[in-house]
Amino acid sequence: ALQGLRHRATTGIGRRLQQKRDALAALAAQLELLNPQRTLERGYAIVTDSHGTVLRAPAQLQPRSKLTVRLAEGSADIGVESVQPVIN
Repeated sequence: ALQGLRHRATTGIGRRLQQKRDALAALAAQLELLNPQRTLERGYAIVTDSHGTVLRAPAQLQPRSKLTVRLAEGSADIGVESVQPVIN
């Protein structure tokens, strides 16, 4: 009887541990999808101004301002020559 209890406890603990490992692996995969580096590797860039603010719209730009463009394998400092907003 004691051997049976020990076996059931060991099996239950092993099953529970595997469930937790699977849940952790799923969370790690979700976190990896949110990694900005993965976005950069797909060909996107992150553009920031001289204060480090991420830029999203042409209204945030001024001619002759300095920007940093972050790419998958490095970054570049660039200057704005002109700004053309998209007209719908």
